[in-house]
Amino acid sequence: MRVIPGRTPKYMVIRDDLIRRIGSGEFAPGDALPGQRHLSEEYGVSLMTLRQALDELCGRGVVEQLPGKGTYVRATPVPYSMGNLRSLADDLRAHGIEVLTRVLGREIVAVSDEIAARLGVPAGDKVLRLERVRVVRGAPLIHQLSYVPQPFGDLVKGVDFERHELYAVLAERAGAVAVQAEETISPVLMPERIGALLGLPAGEPAMRSERITRDADRRTLVVDVAILAGNSVVIMNIREAGGQQVSYAVGGTPPV
Repeated sequence: MRVIPGRTPKYMVIRDDLIRRIGSGEFAPGDALPGQRHLSEEYGVSLMTLRQALDELCGRGVVEQLPGKGTYVRATPVPYSMGNLRSLADDLRAHGIEVLTRVLGREIVAVSDEIAARLGVPAGDKVLRLERVRVVRGAPLIHQLSYVPQPFGDLVKGVDFERHELYAVLAERAGAVAVQAEETISPVLMPERIGALLGLPAGEPAMRSERITRDADRRTLVVDVAILAGNSVVIMNIREAGGQQVSYAVGGTPPV
């Protein structure tokens, strides 16, 4: 049984603990929460108190109660700002979202004409090709390919990128600090291979992000190409007096 502190109202403690458990990935977007009777016994409270907590979560848009089906976790959109130089994973972590990385491959390869043009190197040059899947709130949502030119590629190719982020490693090992980036996001259809990696059907709507990151000398440090699950991405344009900030959010939707 979970311990409920005495001073704070019990339903608020349960509400906050469920938010924590959802944020940690214990309950992912689309998952059904345990039944109300189970949760009331787990927290040692009455059904009325438990329902107060669930009503609070519904009001905040964290969960959705579907008649006859139960209570499901909804996606709480987490903005990823295109106006900063953090990696996508670091930006999500800054918002308290658990992001895990699975490295699918890393190798020094001859670069294609298209990527060579983005990197500003001759076609056929050898670069580091790093392939990863980002797992957000327990679900694989993002496939990412990163291309790193020489000499940086050789300097970082042996790093454990399931524990370390590429931009931070470049700064620490190569003194290559990102100061400027261009990012383009466009709609695409989910490629078959990437869909299989993300557990999604080929041909369904997806989003493609291409980001070119440079240092103070205008050298290209990384070209990132990411495919994001289309039903988990929302493009937002926030207009402010001092300018505008474009961002996108990742999440999911509960079953209906």
